[in-house]
Amino acid sequence: MAGDGLFTARTSELNWKLAHKILMPAFGPQAIRDMFPAMMDILSQLILRWERFAGEEIDVCDNLTRLTLDTIALCSFNYRFNSFYQKTMHRFVDAMVNVLVESGRRTGRFSLQNTLMVSTARRYNDDIAYMHNLCDEIVKERRKHPNDINDLLNRMINGKDSETGYQLSDENIRYQMVTFLVAGHETTSGLLSFTMYYLLKNPHALQKAQAEVDQYNEITVDTLSKLKYIDAVLKETLRLQPTAPIFVLESIEDDINLPGGYEVHKSDIIIVLLSQLHRDPKVWDRPEEFLPERMLNGGFENLPSNSWKPFGNGQRGCIGRPFAWQESLLAIALILKHFNIDFVDSSYDLRIKQTLTIKPEGFKIRVQPRRRAEFSLHTNMKQSEKISEKQTKQQTDRNHLRPMSILFGSNSGSCESFAETLASEAPLYGYNATVATLDSAVRSLSNDRPIIIITASYEGKPCENAKQFVAYLESKPKLEINYAVFGAGHHDWVNTYQKIPIYIDQMIENAGGTRIIERGIGDSAGDFYGAFEVWKENLFRILRKDTNDQNVISEEKLSIEIVNTKRNLGQITDFGIILQNKILIEANDIGPTVRHVEIKLPKGQTYRTGDYLAILPTNPIEIVYRVLKRFNLSADTHIKILSSTDTFFPTNYPVSAFDILSGYVELAQPISKKQIETLAKLCKNEKEQMNLRNLGGDVYENEILTKRISILDILELYPSCELLFSQYLRMLPSLRIRQYSISSSPLWNSEVVTLTFDILNTPALSGIGQYYGVASNYLSNLKEGNQISCTVRASNVTFHPPEDTKIPIVMIAAGTGIAPFRGFIQERAAQLVCGREIGPTILYYGCRLEEDFLYANEFDRWSKLGAVQIKTVFSRQGINGKKYVQDLIWEDRDEMAKLYCNGARFYTCGSAQKLGASVKTCFIKIIAEIKQCNEEEAVKILEEISVNRFSVDVFA
Repeated sequence: MAGDGLFTARTSELNWKLAHKILMPAFGPQAIRDMFPAMMDILSQLILRWERFAGEEIDVCDNLTRLTLDTIALCSFNYRFNSFYQKTMHRFVDAMVNVLVESGRRTGRFSLQNTLMVSTARRYNDDIAYMHNLCDEIVKERRKHPNDINDLLNRMINGKDSETGYQLSDENIRYQMVTFLVAGHETTSGLLSFTMYYLLKNPHALQKAQAEVDQYNEITVDTLSKLKYIDAVLKETLRLQPTAPIFVLESIEDDINLPGGYEVHKSDIIIVLLSQLHRDPKVWDRPEEFLPERMLNGGFENLPSNSWKPFGNGQRGCIGRPFAWQESLLAIALILKHFNIDFVDSSYDLRIKQTLTIKPEGFKIRVQPRRRAEFSLHTNMKQSEKISEKQTKQQTDRNHLRPMSILFGSNSGSCESFAETLASEAPLYGYNATVATLDSAVRSLSNDRPIIIITASYEGKPCENAKQFVAYLESKPKLEINYAVFGAGHHDWVNTYQKIPIYIDQMIENAGGTRIIERGIGDSAGDFYGAFEVWKENLFRILRKDTNDQNVISEEKLSIEIVNTKRNLGQITDFGIILQNKILIEANDIGPTVRHVEIKLPKGQTYRTGDYLAILPTNPIEIVYRVLKRFNLSADTHIKILSSTDTFFPTNYPVSAFDILSGYVELAQPISKKQIETLAKLCKNEKEQMNLRNLGGDVYENEILTKRISILDILELYPSCELLFSQYLRMLPSLRIRQYSISSSPLWNSEVVTLTFDILNTPALSGIGQYYGVASNYLSNLKEGNQISCTVRASNVTFHPPEDTKIPIVMIAAGTGIAPFRGFIQERAAQLVCGREIGPTILYYGCRLEEDFLYANEFDRWSKLGAVQIKTVFSRQGINGKKYVQDLIWEDRDEMAKLYCNGARFYTCGSAQKLGASVKTCFIKIIAEIKQCNEEEAVKILEEISVNRFSVDVFA
């Protein structure tokens, strides 16, 4: 394909020396500077395309490949591929990929196999011929119509060696053109793609880069040298992901002794793996972290020689490095200047695709033009984390309504659901609302509308789709906006409860914002939905004062037609497959059934040890039939929902009542105080009406929340309540995605995950039937071969085994809290088997009885292997006063102190109220002993090490 081009020819070959000498000046400082207008030409096409497709999914690698291919072709050969004006990629790219892939496969086959694969060989040769013919046509056209452009093609055609007078042959020109077109766009598109990934994964870096660009009204060729931080971002990206990941050296000396006892002889071939070179802990502090700052203030210049080599080595180093660097600086600067960017899937973790170079696989983003305040993004209903922004669409003309922006930060979907509810009711109060993630609104907050923020905390940190927004607030912008904040959380997380909502509220006020209403507080352990309802009503009451009564939609309607047509639901594509579903422990008098499920992930998904699997369940069939019975409907009844406002229900086409109830709404959510009042008004029996109103009073927490009384429970207990089915549906929140800790390691199987969980199926505290856990019962009923709607979600960045296997780890769990640690230990065992050195690995595990020890045989095998030291305690068999894991930890406090001083990482998984709180108290006491300090100082130290050494994954 590339013959004896610069990349593939040997250094000793005449054509390599000739081409290198003739073409080097084409990449000199002035020549590269002169290419700026052409680079800007192609980049403007990308910017225009992204503006037109704002809000839609953008395949990053596809778009940036179009950019870099068109740029190298225009700058080097004055040829336009016009990739941004075609639906599919130019055939040159397809031919190139096919040839590279087939070339790699050929090396792994026997020669006879290659000979017999006739059709494959024909396609291979046809693709090479196509690339060669294209290059020949470009040269032919240039010779036919010569010009005085000082580009690469003219240098190849007209250039001569000043000493010998030799010129490049037409054949070699063809090979050089293929080399530059392939290598010149592949590596740069990979660099730009990885850069965007790391910026999105590191919001503070993204904010710094965007702030740097914002210092300049326009980006010129002279601006580029001033973009020091973006320059550092690119260098750090190439450190972590060198797009040409290896180079090969041949020894020219004999009998060299390398460290570690390796002997190198003359002509030995040495392959340099850049991913390892660039992670040498002796050179790079915290080598796995993305830290552009390490490249600033002389950090890059002071690196040891040969420690950063993404452009190759010596005279065989990349001749086009200055070209790629100018193009990359310009591309990142213009993209950040014009757009706010966000993941389509906030749980996306880097996956690598390799041909000649490496690139991210499956990396998709959404963009919003920064100069506009309005957004228009498509909502994908199948996975809530994929929603970047959604503009409410009403059947009624809303041009007369005032604008409102509703921004949410959400991991589990509750805050997003609240945001959609608020948006759907906004027209009733004179507002046309758009819904978006907090991250999508960075630097785009408008003062011409109320800004409503609904968000939660995630272990005291922002949600995945709110990290950039919080980082933006920390840059202390001036925000003269009218805003309101509603925070969600769980009061068991005492130290982090409402932390991010409080922080956002205070930061916006400090930045000049005007609070519309006091921050709302939603406690998921309390009247969660009721608290939101009250806050929502108060918010709209205040906002309605600023609107005319004419500027409202007078009535919110949700009507239902009973029809007999079959349902026509859209297909969801992201499905995993159940491979195994077995019982680990049968339910008994003291505990529930525990199950183990193996799931093959949806195509293209991978995971890290410690991650979550998010699933979209369906409601237990028993509850669905109770609802159908209450409203005198059959499972086969089909309904068509007609709504005057936006709704999460499927509208305007027939769906079975069974499907609506099983797959769209939460049926067991405790009834709110406001809903109790609504039902009381609908009661025909005065006694029932009075009793209901009492339940909404002082006894609400004990009688409703504690017993988890649902709307359905109330309807069955108070039969005189005449509630229509349409009214019932409007009262229900949308069905939430559930998350489970993955209990396996990708070193066991990168395409399969296991889950370990209790089955919640107990007599209801309400006294009416059974209480079923929605997700656990859904999972327990799945059979081998069944599909499951699921996706991998990243856990807290610190809740993973350390990259350095020699770092000691201490894991603390109770019951099914052992799930992630099964993955941790499975990983360390695999590393040990492969010859890696692992540090001390200790598991403290508590359960009721010895026979309740989950995966006991596996852990015993790993213990004998030397992968883990296990310390157990059984609460129903307490010995010497030790009943819980914190008792064991305190007994081992001297060992804990030693591990702490040796840099150990500590992990806890289990109940927040019981295990989480008790373990934390125990470690505060241990730290106080180690540091000889009081409890208050010990608490501060624990908070400091929680950043990267003390990680928790606790549940209510």
